Amino acid sequence: MFDYYYWNNFFTKEDLKELNKICLDNKVLNFKDNPAYANNSNKKLKNVNKIHGVEWRFLKQKLYKLEDEVKSTNLFHYGYNIYDIFDSDEIIFNTYEKNNLYEWHNDATRNNTFDIKFTVLINNSLEEYEGGKFKLFSYGGELEVVEYNKPGSFIMFESKLFHKVFPIINGKRNSIAIFIKGPKFI
Repeated sequence: MFDYYYWNNFFTKEDLKELNKICLDNKVLNFKDNPAYANNSNKKLKNVNKIHGVEWRFLKQKLYKLEDEVKSTNLFHYGYNIYDIFDSDEIIFNTYEKNNLYEWHNDATRNNTFDIKFTVLINNSLEEYEGGKFKLFSYGGELEVVEYNKPGSFIMFESKLFHKVFPIINGKRNSIAIFIKGPKFI
């Protein structure tokens, strides 16, 4: 088992344009405007220019192949019981601009009935950018995930792993985050 799995060139530039348009045309509440987010003790972790949700129902036709890859990777490498993504589940669309970053964190939930098993991140950037390195704190220590730097790629890792986005130096970096859920770990 590896710390993460990646797919390079999974999406074409045209695919990315369509994904970004879908995300911008169908956004739900901007998380920075959401009172729950404003009161979140973790807000110091995030210095992201724009964060908003998009319901899965708008993206699922464009991401069904990705979903199949995630399910297959889970089946052959992890064996977790995972749930299907519901149409109403919010997928996160992030925009990082100059000096934006996301400090070390893991993706967890305080829900009593399910856990987030995997984090899936799509690099859906349309512009050139500098900086914004993505690192995992894996079982072997801090690890740069260089495969994620290329637009059109996506990565998958266990959500319990701490990860970080380093500051953007120039340009704009977009990402889509999908959280794959399943029954609570015992």
